Amino acid sequence: MSLNYSLLDKFHSYYERRAHNNNELTTKLVKRVVIISGIFLFCGIVSYALTTFVFHFYKEDKFSKNEVGLDPICKRRIVGYYSEYDSTDISKNQLAKLTHAVFAFVDIKYDGTLQFKNLITEQKFFSLKSKARSLHSNLKLMFSIGGDENSFDFSSALANTQMKSTLITSIIAFIHSHMIDGVDLHWKWPTSRDKSNYATLIREIREKVDELDAKIIISITIPPVGVSDWESGFDLDAIQKHVDFINVHSMDYAKPLPNQWGTPTGPSASMNFNIGLRQHYNVDWTMKHYTCELKKPSMINLVIPFYVRMWKNVQKAIDNRTEVFRNVELKDNEVEGRSQLSRYTVEHEDMELSPESWDNATQTPYVLDLKTRTFFTYENEKSIKVKLDYVNKMDLGGVWIWSVDMDDRLNTLLSFVFPNELCSSYSENGIKYSC
Repeated sequence: MSLNYSLLDKFHSYYERRAHNNNELTTKLVKRVVIISGIFLFCGIVSYALTTFVFHFYKEDKFSKNEVGLDPICKRRIVGYYSEYDSTDISKNQLAKLTHAVFAFVDIKYDGTLQFKNLITEQKFFSLKSKARSLHSNLKLMFSIGGDENSFDFSSALANTQMKSTLITSIIAFIHSHMIDGVDLHWKWPTSRDKSNYATLIREIREKVDELDAKIIISITIPPVGVSDWESGFDLDAIQKHVDFINVHSMDYAKPLPNQWGTPTGPSASMNFNIGLRQHYNVDWTMKHYTCELKKPSMINLVIPFYVRMWKNVQKAIDNRTEVFRNVELKDNEVEGRSQLSRYTVEHEDMELSPESWDNATQTPYVLDLKTRTFFTYENEKSIKVKLDYVNKMDLGGVWIWSVDMDDRLNTLLSFVFPNELCSSYSENGIKYSC
């Protein structure tokens, strides 16, 4: 028995020593794990701090860089519309020169819901969205509803409580589902009967946005002044409280419409001159009217049209002070011409924008071919500078462009807009007109 107890004592001593050694090994292992974990934690904190610092540095330095991926150097708005109609695509270089990019248009259905016109339109929207978001800048991405071909259901939607509620819900749902920044209401023709309903719609959109604590941009487009009294459909005193900015449609003062209203010729956006009964069809008259009514020039943007406009069968000048206003011979009681030609189309259809002339009265360029009786009007570097100088002089909020994708492949017109003196200072909201 003593032998067995001696053997048991030996086994007991052996296992005690093993346990002691294992405890020492475990303790060392735990210490090493703690030390290594501490090192990783420290490195992680340092890495996060450095990343945050670098990100903050670049974010704060956004107004000192002018390249793709960084914010544009502009203290006023450069709002660029991206048209569903034109076949050319928008580029990152274009987007890098904008403060706001607006996709035009998403259709309103009869019941107040929203939809893309077709698959091509939807693909263009997603292309714009993808490129805009890849810039990692403060570019604001918006979508627009309405326009010339899809404003017919606005009036009925506003008059019907259920349809209006559906429209508001659809707008906010579209913004949230696509993770974009806002909506532009591009309805230039509300009648006096729609005036109150339209102001109410905008107010209720803003109230719903505030209720959800969402930072959503709301903008509207308003018409040129004095053309069929379109401006009477807007209660701007009520509307301005609920929108972030207003794009003034200070263009289309002359257009080759396919009827008797397509004559005479003339620049789309004459600065401060027109003739006869159209003497107030000019940029200055419209911008002055709205500035004096709103009392907030920083809220409104002046348009720069990027398209080319063309008339055929033009006749003699009808005013001895200028060459740009000419009657047009009708064919089958219609004007022949093209209202919105992109620079790409002009180039690929071999249209010659030369020799170019300058009209001092309207401060716009034009091309007149007397042999073919063809007249072109458009914007160039000189006329764009006139408009930008006007924005600065009158302390307006900025410009909007219709449309960016009508520029040429080199983004020539957009380069004239940005960078420029336009971007060097904020609007101080001072009224420079004699109201």
